[in-house]
Amino acid sequence: MERASVRARHRALLAARDSTERLEFFSDAVFAIAMTLLVLDLRVPSLATVPRDELGRALLDQAPKLFAYVLSFAVIGLNWSSHFRRFQVIDRVDRRLVQLDLLLLMLVAFVPFPTAVLSEYGPEVLSVVLYAATVALIIAVQCLIWVHVRRAGLLSTLVDRGLYRYVRRNILVPGVVFTVSIGIALLGQPLIAMLSWIVISPASILLSRARIVRSDEYEPAVRPRSPAGVTAVPGTHAGPAPPATPAAQGP
Repeated sequence: MERASVRARHRALLAARDSTERLEFFSDAVFAIAMTLLVLDLRVPSLATVPRDELGRALLDQAPKLFAYVLSFAVIGLNWSSHFRRFQVIDRVDRRLVQLDLLLLMLVAFVPFPTAVLSEYGPEVLSVVLYAATVALIIAVQCLIWVHVRRAGLLSTLVDRGLYRYVRRNILVPGVVFTVSIGIALLGQPLIAMLSWIVISPASILLSRARIVRSDEYEPAVRPRSPAGVTAVPGTHAGPAPPATPAAQGP
């Protein structure tokens, strides 16, 4: 009984200091380091092995590595942007959110490896599958984080149910594309699988222009908490219903 009481007090103490700031700062650092490591795969042609008059050809040989660098920089950058915007509407953290975020950061830190494989071997089945699977897992964890913060009541009351569902769909669009590309690559078409990644941008733009929710359908995605800490009645608001904030929109 005493041990259970100590455990309960410990959890209560941690819950009283559940600001998202430290988790956000740590996440930003990992994203930044992963993006920086990508450039290490690019090598300057050695003057000892490449004559001056062949520098252009040697730089052209670096095109696959440069493509992989730009691709992965964009992938990590868009995921960071998505992560940053969603945390703007996450009021609190809990242990499960920390665990999910650490899983996300582990996958983000892994991205330089499949990037190096893709730049070295090009559109081979295994290199494309490894890269696409890594990105698909990152997006899946991003979606799990969004679902968890809603179910655990960690979201700001500014996020209504329609916006929550919209952001969830927007997260899944690139994930579906990368997952489908794995199947295309396994069917023996790795180059087509890579080209299918181009579909992500227009698909996301079309989704962002879709109608999110009717003006008369505002309903909070989480049960609002009043300033005094008293839980509000479901379907009511602590204040006037604000318009859906764009801060939580996905990539």
